[in-house]
Amino acid sequence: MLVASACGGAVSIGDPRTIPFEESLATQMSGHDGGTAIAVGPPPIPGVPNAPAPGGRVLVAVFEGAQRSGGYAIRITKITRAADELDVTAAFTAPAAGGVVTQVLTSPAHVVTIAAADAVGLKTAVLFDETGTERARATLP
Repeated sequence: MLVASACGGAVSIGDPRTIPFEESLATQMSGHDGGTAIAVGPPPIPGVPNAPAPGGRVLVAVFEGAQRSGGYAIRITKITRAADELDVTAAFTAPAAGGVVTQVLTSPAHVVTIAAADAVGLKTAVLFDETGTERARATLP
Protein backbone atom coordinates (compact mmCIF):
# COMPACT_ATOMS: atom_id res chain seq x y z
CA MET A 1 0.00 0.00 0.00
CA LEU A 2 2.88 2.37 0.57
CA VAL A 3 5.12 3.71 -2.12
CA ALA A 4 8.03 6.11 -1.98
CA SER A 5 8.99 8.52 -4.70
CA ALA A 6 12.39 8.11 -6.31
CA CYS A 7 13.07 11.64 -7.49
CA GLY A 8 16.30 13.62 -7.40
CA GLY A 9 16.90 16.66 -5.22
CA ALA A 10 18.42 17.92 -2.02
CA VAL A 11 17.27 16.67 1.36
CA SER A 12 17.44 18.89 4.42
CA ILE A 13 18.75 17.25 7.58
CA GLY A 14 18.42 18.73 11.04
CA ASP A 15 15.58 20.62 12.65
CA PRO A 16 12.08 19.88 11.36
CA ARG A 17 10.92 22.12 8.57
CA THR A 18 7.39 22.79 7.44
CA ILE A 19 6.49 21.26 4.08
CA PRO A 20 3.96 23.18 1.99
CA PHE A 21 1.13 21.08 0.56
CA GLU A 22 -1.73 21.43 -1.90
CA GLU A 23 -5.21 19.93 -1.81
CA SER A 24 -5.81 16.86 -3.99
CA LEU A 25 -8.87 14.97 -2.71
CA ALA A 26 -11.13 14.62 0.33
CA THR A 27 -13.70 11.84 0.55
CA GLN A 28 -15.99 10.02 2.97
CA MET A 29 -15.88 6.90 0.79
CA SER A 30 -12.29 5.87 0.15
CA GLY A 31 -11.49 2.31 -0.85
CA HIS A 32 -9.47 1.82 2.34
CA ASP A 33 -11.28 -0.63 4.62
CA GLY A 34 -8.63 -1.07 7.32
CA GLY A 35 -7.81 1.11 10.31
CA THR A 36 -6.11 4.49 10.52
CA ALA A 37 -3.28 4.66 7.97
CA ILE A 38 -0.90 6.90 6.04
CA ALA A 39 0.51 6.46 2.53
CA VAL A 40 3.08 8.49 0.61
CA GLY A 41 4.06 8.12 -3.04
CA PRO A 42 3.20 8.70 -6.66
CA PRO A 43 -0.28 7.82 -7.92
CA PRO A 44 -2.07 5.55 -7.75
CA ILE A 45 -2.34 5.11 -3.97
CA PRO A 46 -4.53 2.14 -2.96
CA GLY A 47 -7.74 3.34 -1.38
CA VAL A 48 -7.71 6.58 -3.40
CA PRO A 49 -6.59 5.44 -6.89
CA ASN A 50 -8.06 8.51 -8.63
CA ALA A 51 -6.36 11.14 -6.45
CA PRO A 52 -4.67 13.58 -8.83
CA ALA A 53 -1.02 14.58 -8.53
CA PRO A 54 0.31 17.06 -11.10
CA GLY A 55 3.80 16.45 -12.48
CA GLY A 56 6.58 16.97 -9.94
CA ARG A 57 4.23 16.25 -7.00
CA VAL A 58 3.89 13.28 -4.62
CA LEU A 59 0.69 12.20 -2.85
CA VAL A 60 0.32 12.12 0.94
CA ALA A 61 -2.86 10.25 1.90
CA VAL A 62 -4.32 9.77 5.36
CA PHE A 63 -7.17 7.42 6.19
CA GLU A 64 -9.34 7.55 9.31
CA GLY A 65 -10.31 3.92 8.80
CA ALA A 66 -13.59 2.13 8.22
CA GLN A 67 -16.47 3.63 10.23
CA ARG A 68 -20.02 2.33 10.85
CA SER A 69 -21.76 5.69 10.33
CA GLY A 70 -21.42 9.16 8.92
CA GLY A 71 -20.06 12.06 10.92
CA TYR A 72 -16.39 11.06 10.71
CA ALA A 73 -13.74 13.06 8.85
CA ILE A 74 -9.98 13.51 8.65
CA ARG A 75 -8.08 16.57 7.43
CA ILE A 76 -4.35 17.18 7.11
CA THR A 77 -3.41 20.39 8.93
CA LYS A 78 0.41 20.33 8.92
CA ILE A 79 3.33 18.46 7.39
CA THR A 80 6.92 18.65 8.65
CA ARG A 81 10.10 16.83 7.75
CA ALA A 82 13.24 16.09 9.75
CA ALA A 83 15.94 13.95 8.15
CA ASP A 84 14.22 10.93 6.56
CA GLU A 85 10.88 11.20 8.43
CA LEU A 86 7.72 12.93 7.26
CA ASP A 87 5.39 13.89 10.11
CA VAL A 88 1.79 14.55 9.14
CA THR A 89 -0.66 16.12 11.58
CA ALA A 90 -4.38 15.69 10.95
CA ALA A 91 -7.63 16.73 12.59
CA PHE A 92 -9.85 13.72 13.29
CA THR A 93 -13.59 14.38 13.57
CA ALA A 94 -16.11 11.99 15.15
CA PRO A 95 -19.86 12.44 15.58
CA ALA A 96 -21.15 13.71 18.90
CA ALA A 97 -22.26 11.03 21.34
CA GLY A 98 -25.95 10.41 20.78
CA GLY A 99 -25.93 12.63 17.66
CA VAL A 100 -28.03 11.85 14.62
CA VAL A 101 -25.86 10.50 11.80
CA THR A 102 -26.41 8.56 8.61
CA GLN A 103 -26.25 4.81 9.10
CA VAL A 104 -23.88 3.96 6.29
CA LEU A 105 -20.36 2.54 6.22
CA THR A 106 -17.80 5.27 5.54
CA SER A 107 -14.03 5.43 5.12
CA PRO A 108 -12.84 9.05 5.36
CA ALA A 109 -9.62 10.05 3.61
CA HIS A 110 -7.75 13.25 2.85
CA VAL A 111 -5.09 13.48 0.17
CA VAL A 112 -2.68 16.33 -0.48
CA THR A 113 0.39 16.71 -2.68
CA ILE A 114 3.90 17.83 -1.79
CA ALA A 115 6.79 18.71 -4.07
CA ALA A 116 8.67 15.60 -5.22
CA ALA A 117 11.90 17.19 -3.94
CA ASP A 118 10.41 17.19 -0.42
CA ALA A 119 9.89 13.41 -0.63
CA VAL A 120 13.42 12.46 -1.69
CA GLY A 121 15.07 10.06 0.78
CA LEU A 122 12.03 9.55 2.99
CA LYS A 123 12.10 6.31 4.97
CA THR A 124 9.19 6.82 7.36
CA ALA A 125 5.86 8.63 7.38
CA VAL A 126 4.07 9.17 10.70
CA LEU A 127 0.49 10.33 11.23
CA PHE A 128 -0.31 12.30 14.39
CA ASP A 129 -3.59 13.70 15.64
CA GLU A 130 -3.75 17.31 16.82
CA THR A 131 -2.88 16.32 20.42
CA GLY A 132 0.43 14.88 19.18
CA THR A 133 -0.64 11.24 19.61
CA GLU A 134 0.78 8.92 16.96
CA ARG A 135 -2.06 7.29 15.04
CA ALA A 136 -0.24 5.46 12.20
CA ARG A 137 3.24 4.84 10.88
CA ALA A 138 4.50 3.61 7.52
CA THR A 139 7.93 2.45 6.45
CA LEU A 140 8.58 3.63 2.91
CA PRO A 141 10.59 1.54 0.47
